[in-house]
Amino acid sequence: MTQHVTEQSKQTLHVTLNMVVQIVLVLAVVAVVAWAVLFTNYPPVHDFFHELRHSLFVIPCH
Repeated sequence: MTQHVTEQSKQTLHVTLNMVVQIVLVLAVVAVVAWAVLFTNYPPVHDFFHELRHSLFVIPCH
């Protein structure tokens, strides 16, 4: 019985660690995409997000 509980605890810890790693990876990808969109010099994308950049008051664009 104790070995079964220990094995289940290990599986739960493994799944939890995988979930934490997945969340960190998703947040990193979202951060990179947001940074790329907000700081791009490609005219169509820049023009689309220009007003957003000004409204945030923390991201200079000129």
